[in-house]
Amino acid sequence: MTSSMIKNLAPLSNLTSTLFLSLDENHFFSSINAHFMGHMNCQKVQVYKILDNGQSVLMAENGHLVVNGHTLDKGVGAAGYIARTKRGYFSNTVERDPVFTREAGLGVKAELCLPISADGVVLGSIHCQMMDSSREFTREDMTAGMAILAEIKSPIQNMKMYLAAKNLNETLLRTIELKEKELQESRSGVKIQDSFRIIEKEIIGRSPAMKDLLALVDRVCDKEINSYIMGEAATGKEMIARRIHCRSHRRDRAFVTIDCSTLNEAALDREMFGTDSQLGMLEVANFGTLFINSVEKMTPAIQNKLMNFITNKMGIKAEGNGFFKSDVRLISASTKDLMDLVREGKFREELYFALSTVVLKAPALRDRKEDIELMANFFLNQNKAKDLQKSFSQGAIKALTEFNWSGNVRELQNVVERAFILAEGSIIEKLHLDQNIQNAEEVKVVAAPVQVKAVDFQHITLEELEKTHIMGTLENLGGNKTKTAKVLGITVKTLYNKLHSYGVEFDKEA
Repeated sequence: MTSSMIKNLAPLSNLTSTLFLSLDENHFFSSINAHFMGHMNCQKVQVYKILDNGQSVLMAENGHLVVNGHTLDKGVGAAGYIARTKRGYFSNTVERDPVFTREAGLGVKAELCLPISADGVVLGSIHCQMMDSSREFTREDMTAGMAILAEIKSPIQNMKMYLAAKNLNETLLRTIELKEKELQESRSGVKIQDSFRIIEKEIIGRSPAMKDLLALVDRVCDKEINSYIMGEAATGKEMIARRIHCRSHRRDRAFVTIDCSTLNEAALDREMFGTDSQLGMLEVANFGTLFINSVEKMTPAIQNKLMNFITNKMGIKAEGNGFFKSDVRLISASTKDLMDLVREGKFREELYFALSTVVLKAPALRDRKEDIELMANFFLNQNKAKDLQKSFSQGAIKALTEFNWSGNVRELQNVVERAFILAEGSIIEKLHLDQNIQNAEEVKVVAAPVQVKAVDFQHITLEELEKTHIMGTLENLGGNKTKTAKVLGITVKTLYNKLHSYGVEFDKEA
């Protein structure tokens, strides 16, 4: 037994006692975090809880509980590595280690990570980090960390059984809720569940703007909060809402959509709140999600009714005095900034904050040009047999990428589908694209003509002309031979050979 282990016996005994006294998982993970923070000689400690689906949730950091910590997808980061391999790992060259790609981007220099496990089941992961190069982790550090976990083996086993029972109980409760709802629907003759069940559709995008948005979307999926999506028309707001629903525990329930721009006040009242003889969409979406599009079009009266429903979890039916209860998650969307409408007095401030616990901004297509080629190829061959698939020429891709898509994704999809029909062969050329796109390219060329500096004609040889051009370029770049070679499109070695042939004396650059 090492001296550090002997020194830690008393605190370990206290930690074991503390963990035995409570089965609260927040207390469990934060207590372990605090112990490692005090005994592993590192600058930062994080503890993640590993979920059944492989995702990991940050539970504690630097000895303190983290409320609503960020969630990492399955396999992401060192936590994902620990969940997959079920063994400890450390690296003192995080910036070059593929396991720690995410951590390197956050400034971590060295990291030691260990699994919190019992009987082959990984409950969580511990991450001891150095943010500078003042210390490196060793095999002894890993041994010391594993020894701490071995000493609290019994509390870890208790927590494993508790979490297993908790997960089972939550699953049973969801099953009971589903069965109760199915029974209600069968009695009323309404097959709501089957009519409004959806599956997630892939969101195409790898640009930084979309990656940031989807990372935030995935963090709120399983949180019981309302979200507000802001973005121009056809930027995929409903697709984002579907992703939130399909990745939440409500995924097996109804996903219902209402578009406030298509209904007058009376019709919207009946559609959303129902009547004595008809279910409204708030009731249809019970235990599921209601997506309210064009929410800015709600009249003040409907805004007030919706606010009362959110506050009391009880709604008042239209055209009558009937009441109903419904457990529904609200996701709203608008092409306008609702806060601007709040300032103008056109939208109820209290309702805005009730709907927008999280604000998600869907980027316009012009702000994610990196995605245009990817999306165009997806739309081009979507649902097409392999022998019918086509591809874009480089000229067509260039035209699509540089076009200003005022109609966003829907406009791009329409253009691509039209081009597929017009192109008789397997290659989509620029001439198959919409005339507006071709005209935009021509205008761009005319608007920015190449300026050619006029020079006096001289009778000189090609060799003299080349020498004059090379020496002029070298002088213009301050004698920097590397930059000169790059501008001329030749290698540095070739440039030195030519200068030598001109009889130029020089010192080689370091």
